[in-house]
Amino acid sequence: MTTDVTTTNSAAITPLVTAGEGLVTTITGKPLTDNATKITRGITSLLDGLLPAVAERVSFDLDGVLAGATDALTGINKAVVAAKSKAPAETETAPQSAASLNQSALPQPGE
Repeated sequence: MTTDVTTTNSAAITPLVTAGEGLVTTITGKPLTDNATKITRGITSLLDGLLPAVAERVSFDLDGVLAGATDALTGINKAVVAAKSKAPAETETAPQSAASLNQSALPQPGE
């Protein structure tokens, strides 16, 4: 008797879950609790088991959808981090910059 080995798409599920955990951590400012981490690991394990069966029944690129969703979560996480961060200091302040622009627009002596 032989047993067929079905491959899983855990390479697509695990990064998606990790990206989701990272986004939650970024938004809340707190790491996930041990209990929440256990729950996400359980969900990941469940999805790892179900994904091959689902992938066989859908008429689209499920791996591509999962990769795209992972990229979206990662991008949102980057946007949230940027929104929470202070902008880098500029060499000139806005009023100084405006003054220098106005100065160059004025007629210079001898013109």
